[in-house]
Amino acid sequence: MASSSLPKMSEETFEYNCSCCANDNLSKEALKYCVECQQYCCQDCLTSHGRISSLKGHSFLDNSSAKSQGQPRTLKAFPTKQCSKHAGMILYMYCESHDAVCCYVCAAEDHKSCKDIVSVSYNIDRLYSKIGTSQDTLEPNDTIDKMIKYHTTLLQQLQESKVSAIKAVSDFRIEMENYLKKLEEVSIREIEDEYKKLESVILEERKRYEDFIDDLKNLKQEIAQASANIAELFVCTKLAEKKNSTIKDDEKGRRRIKQAEIKFIPSEEMKKSIEKMVNLGKAISSRTYNVYKATKVCDNKVIVGNGCTVSGSCIVGDTVVFSLHNKLKRFDILSSTLTDECTVPNGPRGVCKVGDKEVAVACGNVVQFVSVHDRLSLSRSIKMKHSCYGIAYKNGKLYITDESRSLYMYDMSGKLLKTVTSDTCGQPLFEGNRHIIFNDKNDRLFVGDVGKGLVCFNAQCDYIETITDPDVRPNGVCVDNYGNIIVAHNTYYGPIVQCDRDGQTCGVIGTTQRKTPQSVCVHHGLRKMFVGYGSSEIAELYDLTLDSE
Repeated sequence: MASSSLPKMSEETFEYNCSCCANDNLSKEALKYCVECQQYCCQDCLTSHGRISSLKGHSFLDNSSAKSQGQPRTLKAFPTKQCSKHAGMILYMYCESHDAVCCYVCAAEDHKSCKDIVSVSYNIDRLYSKIGTSQDTLEPNDTIDKMIKYHTTLLQQLQESKVSAIKAVSDFRIEMENYLKKLEEVSIREIEDEYKKLESVILEERKRYEDFIDDLKNLKQEIAQASANIAELFVCTKLAEKKNSTIKDDEKGRRRIKQAEIKFIPSEEMKKSIEKMVNLGKAISSRTYNVYKATKVCDNKVIVGNGCTVSGSCIVGDTVVFSLHNKLKRFDILSSTLTDECTVPNGPRGVCKVGDKEVAVACGNVVQFVSVHDRLSLSRSIKMKHSCYGIAYKNGKLYITDESRSLYMYDMSGKLLKTVTSDTCGQPLFEGNRHIIFNDKNDRLFVGDVGKGLVCFNAQCDYIETITDPDVRPNGVCVDNYGNIIVAHNTYYGPIVQCDRDGQTCGVIGTTQRKTPQSVCVHHGLRKMFVGYGSSEIAELYDLTLDSE
């Protein structure tokens, strides 16, 4: 790697020349490498570093041990790229198991169990020979360009729909001119706010893809500048590969907005009670997300009992806890095995997670807490004055249904805080309530009722609305990480329906293949769904994919 193109002061050549002196057409042996300057330095330039106060704190990489007498010393090829997680740390290490470059701190924190962590510098010949410099990793992939165009179209669609929605506001204002003057500003502001929210989401997504392009351009430039340093070439190439791989993997599990619209829905009630209204209607954005597709795994049924009803289930880590007959059973998803069980009193129904190491089970007129730390084991219990079927937990509160017409809210000591049976007009809210879930994405509580549908409340158990749909008569309900609500229909061979975070039906993701389902739960990360049935010895296992995959 001698710099033969440079005029030299002598006939002596070096494997690494001083970068600073080379700019003055001088050839001097480099003894160290300055990380901050990213240049090789001879002894004179090292001395200059010591004299200039702004350069005194720079870090230097030493040359290797002197070779035998009469041969020039060589400087090791060192990576200079700094870790994005740990400031000032160089990406010295390479984990062959994870195919990732890392610093010493990353190696200690994220790869401590890996047995093939090696130094980039001392293994560079072997490592670099495996990759070369592939230009494909330095260019944006088709997915990025496609998604930028996709979100640009969404923005245009959103802007056009905003104009239409505002016009709808104005048209309705003309009809109600005597009453609506003071309310027009409120409704337009709501549309603008909804527009900004959705616009922000789309812009953020588009910027994400644009940033990927910028990152790849920067890495490409760094590789071009580091042509004499194969360690730097290796690190930057690996980072480029990782960047492209990350966006591809991320897009597979990403929930994508399919529409960007804002609609204004006029209120007919306003004509009769305009003085009571606080706005002109409701500003909503239309966000249609991908719907799961459920594929039954025929050879991987979960054997849970003998003729037992699988009444409830919930996800705890990478396991499923089932309630049936007089037991709780835990199934490990990764190993596809039942790991342990425990006996609970009074016939368990609903089960919910109340912490990383505990679940609560509705058992007759008792709420039984069960530890799920090492083994399933009973802990404390709370006796109620009513039967318990569905159960959910949020922020120190328990929400319980009675398989009839009441919803209860308790604190964790068992103190009754609220009972809900009817709406503000005195009409019954339930006909036969079942399981209950709390959706963190919009802080709403949903009660599945086989007669009514999904009955929606806020966290204080104030009634909001009832979502009625012929396909939404839920025995079992659950929610995934994105706020999608999965409903198991209360019929033989009935549909499994996906609803959005507000309870509106998005589509059918599958059809049950046995008797009436009693419970359903979804592990979003592993893309698995479990459906439990009445009078069955199994819970059926389904693989989930998105309809765009």
